[in-house]
Amino acid sequence: MSTRLRRGSALILVLIMTLSLAALASSAIYMTGSSGLLARYHDKDRDLEFAVETALELGRARLQRDTSVWLSPTGYTQLLTNQPVYSASGGTLPGLSVNLYGAYTGDTAGTYVPYITLLATVSDAMGVRLARRMDLQAQSFSRYSLFVNDFPSGASIGAGENVGGRAHANNRFIGSLSGSPAPAFSDTVSAAGTISGSGQWSDTVSATGGAIIVPYPAASAAYWGASSLATYFYNVAVAGGLYEAVSSGSRGRVEFLTIDVNANGMIDSTEGFFRYFRLNSATDTLQLALYFSGSPVALSNNVLLNQCGAHYTIGGRQEFFPIVMHKVNWVRTRIQSSTYPTVSAAQATAMAVLDRAAIMTILQQPTARCHPQGSPFLVNTERHTRGTACTQEWFTGVTMYTWGSSPACAAAQQYGGQDTTFTRYSFLCTVDQTVTTGRCTAEPSYEGFWDTYSGTSNLPTLPAAVRQDVERIHLYPLHQTYNPASRRVVYVNSSMFVHGTVLGYVTLYVNGVAKLMDDLNYYHDPADTTNQCRSFFGLIARDSIAISDNALNRPRIFNTPTTTAGNVMTMGGNREFHFDGIAMALGGPVFAANPGGATATTPAYTCPLGSTFTASGGCMHIVGGTIGRTYVAPYTSTANSGMRPLRELDPCQNTNRRPPYLPLARTRVRPVKSFEVDARQVKSAALLSSYFSRLRGSRAAP
Repeated sequence: MSTRLRRGSALILVLIMTLSLAALASSAIYMTGSSGLLARYHDKDRDLEFAVETALELGRARLQRDTSVWLSPTGYTQLLTNQPVYSASGGTLPGLSVNLYGAYTGDTAGTYVPYITLLATVSDAMGVRLARRMDLQAQSFSRYSLFVNDFPSGASIGAGENVGGRAHANNRFIGSLSGSPAPAFSDTVSAAGTISGSGQWSDTVSATGGAIIVPYPAASAAYWGASSLATYFYNVAVAGGLYEAVSSGSRGRVEFLTIDVNANGMIDSTEGFFRYFRLNSATDTLQLALYFSGSPVALSNNVLLNQCGAHYTIGGRQEFFPIVMHKVNWVRTRIQSSTYPTVSAAQATAMAVLDRAAIMTILQQPTARCHPQGSPFLVNTERHTRGTACTQEWFTGVTMYTWGSSPACAAAQQYGGQDTTFTRYSFLCTVDQTVTTGRCTAEPSYEGFWDTYSGTSNLPTLPAAVRQDVERIHLYPLHQTYNPASRRVVYVNSSMFVHGTVLGYVTLYVNGVAKLMDDLNYYHDPADTTNQCRSFFGLIARDSIAISDNALNRPRIFNTPTTTAGNVMTMGGNREFHFDGIAMALGGPVFAANPGGATATTPAYTCPLGSTFTASGGCMHIVGGTIGRTYVAPYTSTANSGMRPLRELDPCQNTNRRPPYLPLARTRVRPVKSFEVDARQVKSAALLSSYFSRLRGSRAAP
């Protein structure tokens, strides 16, 4: 049997081997190509990541050092345009360029410090490939305990002073030049120039100087989309009806106050108000601001007689009687029913003489003080009745009596001034001291009035036990509950006296000089941790901010010799001046008027209490910050002169809160968060605008 030959098997084997080798080669080629593609992809991705991170860091570094950079509050500012990306070796990454944009985002309701958002995009020939955002915490001037644009070479911080928080000067900063202990600084002190003098510095940075200049705002400078800072605050105030567009020469006072509107026995967060007293154009400011002096004060001084006196607790309520009213028969009888202070019949008779001894007896009462013109406590000398009836009058053309003193007035109509005895109009009456009926020697002169709120108010009828309802139309509501359009910004178009009790977040812009005629405090103690940040007040003045040298803040001589204790007194109800908030003077200093004045009590006021440092007006007690274009010390080298600053930090300054719309400080910023952004959302100018708009609050600033 013959064997058959298997033709072609070798060829098939060769083909199989060839195909196998080809497949292996193809696989190797494919794997090599895929690996190359993957490597190039990761290289590209790394380059994109590097480019976008570099852009963000460049932007952050620029904001840290270049304080001239202005960012848009309503749109966005382009900081880098098609910028090439450089590698560590100095070469450019081919085909890549970055754009960087910046804007203020976050809160636009004004009470929080907004973010600065940097947005970087990196592009190649295909367009925007990657986008990333970095949010940084901006800073407000409210963070400073002491900020001075110009620290004069002849000024210094005195021995024994303290600064409770951050301090900065845009040129030099000078600690104490003599005396001990050296001033204590509880936080960093920085200066664009040198730091010299002695100080108990909180860190080593505080002694080095050479910091960046933090641009100081001017009233006329463009601000936040408005033609000027003043215009901006006017627009915000107008939106809520919280403005007084008085002529620049007008004079008056703004008083902040709280009222228990719902009569629940407590002051709620919604119950903060202010009211505005406008002087008659022909009237001076002596009564308004309690300016009087003398060595001693003349017994005929109408401001002393009509506006200074004592409170007496009668029927559980305090009633105030001016000095001149102590001569009136029914007043002498009424004060004898006081439970604090107690007054005997003999004392009441002695006080009615109204000689210097009688006046000193009244002023040395523990409840003695003076009240500014227009105060409800001055009902006896500013609201008048006719001689023939107990009817309240304005101008009658006939001789008038002080309130309740007309023979026609019943006993129920004879009482002293209280917080409920509001009077719209103020008069100047020279009480006839030859009689005991309280009548004026002539027709009283019209001095001024409380303005009427013209905005939309939801304030309900005031409970009779709390306030007269006639006062309601003169109350400017600060909270949105009673004023839905309120931005809590108040604007007055003239120099203004300011004082009172602030509740909530409020900023007052004074288009002139702000004069602090009396204490300005928060309703809640800022040191009370359970009520932290319940209130935050900003006072901005176009010019300077001065603590008035008046009978409320500084001693006056009421009797001689002045070395006898009790003959020289302040009549503001306490021994020192108190201010809670941020005082920002755009055109001058925050200072004490007449810093060289050295009229002092016996013994002299010390600051801090119990120290060896004396001052005419005691402490200039600031809980918050003073921000000024220049620095003026509140006292001089004259013994007992001026007021000594006692600065404390408000805990709210260390948060991201601020008084409404208080200017931002273009200074150090710190990153808060960073994350990628969908590049499709920011690939055109229109999309960029839309993106930044979404990052802002829904309630944009006007």
